[in-house]
Amino acid sequence: MAVQNGSLDARLRAVRDEIGAAREERATRRTERDSAREAFANANHEGAVSSWPEFEAAQEAVRALGETEDRLADLQQTEQAILSMMGRDNQPVSGEDARRAIETLAAAHGWDGRQLLSAEGSAYREALDRGIFGSTNKFGTIHLGEIADRDNAVQFLSELPNAPAGPVTSTTAAPGIQPDRRGLQPYQLRRLSFLDLIPTGTTDSNSIEYVQVANIPGTTATVAEGAIKPEVGLGLVDATAAVRTIAGWIKVNRQAMDDMAGLATLINTLLPYDVRRKIEGQILAGDGTGTNLRGILNTPGLGAPAFVAGDNAADAILRAMTTVILSDADPNFVAAHPLVWQDILLMRENADRSGQYLAGGPFGMTAPTIWGLALTTSTVIPQATPLVGDSMGATLLFREGVNVKTSDSDQDDFVRNRVTVLAEARVAFPVWRPASFAIADTTA
Repeated sequence: MAVQNGSLDARLRAVRDEIGAAREERATRRTERDSAREAFANANHEGAVSSWPEFEAAQEAVRALGETEDRLADLQQTEQAILSMMGRDNQPVSGEDARRAIETLAAAHGWDGRQLLSAEGSAYREALDRGIFGSTNKFGTIHLGEIADRDNAVQFLSELPNAPAGPVTSTTAAPGIQPDRRGLQPYQLRRLSFLDLIPTGTTDSNSIEYVQVANIPGTTATVAEGAIKPEVGLGLVDATAAVRTIAGWIKVNRQAMDDMAGLATLINTLLPYDVRRKIEGQILAGDGTGTNLRGILNTPGLGAPAFVAGDNAADAILRAMTTVILSDADPNFVAAHPLVWQDILLMRENADRSGQYLAGGPFGMTAPTIWGLALTTSTVIPQATPLVGDSMGATLLFREGVNVKTSDSDQDDFVRNRVTVLAEARVAFPVWRPASFAIADTTA
């Protein structure tokens, strides 16, 4: 059985009236919720917070607003469904919508064209009754008659506020120019390459006690028949690496996370990155005091060859490599400040900065390596002391991996519609053999 358009139009009007009422109710509910939240925030009673009357009122206001918003969403879905039944979900604006828009415009600018729209026998009314506005035919002419004569129109425009007094420019047309909004953009993050060099593991305790090898036997010798065999020495040092917590949090309004596309993803990217960046800084340069890890640069027993006059940065790094090799370790990386790497790339054949570049020059592909070792840059490394080492001489142990947690139960987040986002990790950093690392002195 076919459904008449007339009954659908009536149903659509009824639903739209309900939508208008629901929107007014939502505005009232929002005001009540804000007042209730403010009253709760300023309340001061003894006993559990959940028993305060202001807390109960705030909860009830939030619940009532949610119910109103749910009902409004259902009505809007019903409106779209009716429009689809009428075949108007992708059609031009209906006559009824046009009538409402013109009435709004008339009220805003002080002139009244409603008689034109409602008068019986008018051309507009006749076109509306014939269904022209809902037709797929996009051509034709409708004579609406005279709305205002030229003199009245000129006077009307001259009385408008901020009427342009000259050619239309980008400045005078600014209210009609829509900005090009791109939203949140991906943030470019520096690669934490030093973390990729250090081996990782896990621990199920809050403290790691271990023995550092200060030196390995080096006095083994050939022995004549019947002679006394030599005693060898082994240097061992007790050491402890405590598990430390590295964390950070941020509060975000729930509406902002719902309404701003990509905000939650951005936060879930930046907070764990910030934790990992702090871990990298700690295992390099943490001083071991308070809640800090002890980083490699502050670990006793590192190799430290003296500066030799006339050496450049590359020479000093080579001397540190040799020191690590002489300690029976196998160096596989160099960590340096970006300005040190820049100085190395700028080296030329002659001391007066003339001649060819030694590292390939600005138009050559220069891999981040030096003396055959992988080179990584970090602003945590002091410019005067690049680090050379065997990455197997230390391990980053995780008690709790980097993770992100969210909650609306912190402080008064629930009644303020806020979410607390927390990123944290628990790590320890034992340096098994300090002699596996050496500091290059580039002071001069």
